[in-house]
Amino acid sequence: MTEISHRPAVAIASPDAAPPYDAGDVRRLFDRMATSYDRMNVALSLGFATLWRRQLLRLVGATGSPRRVLDLMSGRGETWTEIERRLPQAEITAVDFSAQMMAHAETRSRARFGGRVRLRQEDALNGTAERASFDVVVSAYGLKTFDAPQLERLASEVARVLRPGGSFAFIDVTEPACRALRIAYLAYLRWIVPLAAVLLLSDPAEYRMLHRYLAGFGDGSRAVEAFRSQPGLHVEVRRLFFGCATSISGRRT
Repeated sequence: MTEISHRPAVAIASPDAAPPYDAGDVRRLFDRMATSYDRMNVALSLGFATLWRRQLLRLVGATGSPRRVLDLMSGRGETWTEIERRLPQAEITAVDFSAQMMAHAETRSRARFGGRVRLRQEDALNGTAERASFDVVVSAYGLKTFDAPQLERLASEVARVLRPGGSFAFIDVTEPACRALRIAYLAYLRWIVPLAAVLLLSDPAEYRMLHRYLAGFGDGSRAVEAFRSQPGLHVEVRRLFFGCATSISGRRT
């Protein structure tokens, strides 16, 4: 388990400034958003969050036999229902370094999954899983908070924990290539999502930070490059809804 940093939170900068990629800053951001994250994730994705999770799991080969699944940056456990639908009897291990997200995830595991999900509060870049110990690695909406070197470490960790022949699938919101759609989408994330945060009794400043992370993440190219740089991974990329989301998936050779 990673040590919790006690440094003071960084003040919110201008909406166009580069976002901080320090692990402590990101952890504190998601600790603060934990209560409203389910609702706001739907708003952030224009209501497509659940559909895209379902499409994410379709990239993983289905089987009726138990499989060991690692859900990285698992948040409150929003992806677990789709994991079980696609992979019945899967053994799910969920990793997130936010204590508040993990607290909500524990409640979800007990209430909806009979406490079956194994929870680990740790940094996805410094995991404790053994080499080649998982059949599947999935993650939804966590890539944008990493810079390029961190994404390379993440891809290396995925290659390390997957068994040969195992599969992985990641998805995140991205900037669409169409200029008109990109302008409209970014305006929505910059102004409408923080307004929705106010209506849903959350802090709009926190969700302006997600806009900054998305602007820094762009079309997801740096994540694609990070996964393709791993010699042990076969990588496929799909653009969803005109590029408003991007999936990166494949298998361990």
